[in-house]
Amino acid sequence: MKGKAPKRKGSRVEREVLALLREAGLEARRVPLSGSAPGYPGDLEVDIPGLGKVLVEVKARKRVALEAWLEGRGLLVLKPDRRPPLAVLPLQALLQLVQAGKEEA
Repeated sequence: MKGKAPKRKGSRVEREVLALLREAGLEARRVPLSGSAPGYPGDLEVDIPGLGKVLVEVKARKRVALEAWLEGRGLLVLKPDRRPPLAVLPLQALLQLVQAGKEEA
């Protein structure tokens, strides 16, 4: 993609993710200038119960390498050398966890 198309695609996907987070009852907002300005890292900021304010980086790609590892599974855990493990799960699964936590409270 060339020109303004990638920026438009990225902004559109950020808005879609923001809407999903808000529909799940989470407080979420877009970060000014979508993380491209100093002092404003990330694309979104969401308040997740139990985690607090979390900065979210949104990427819109045709295919990401993690997809193949996650396919057919509910959770992917990556362990970089000398770093804490990372968890990757579908956004819908995260939203279900948040809803279950709200119902439990």
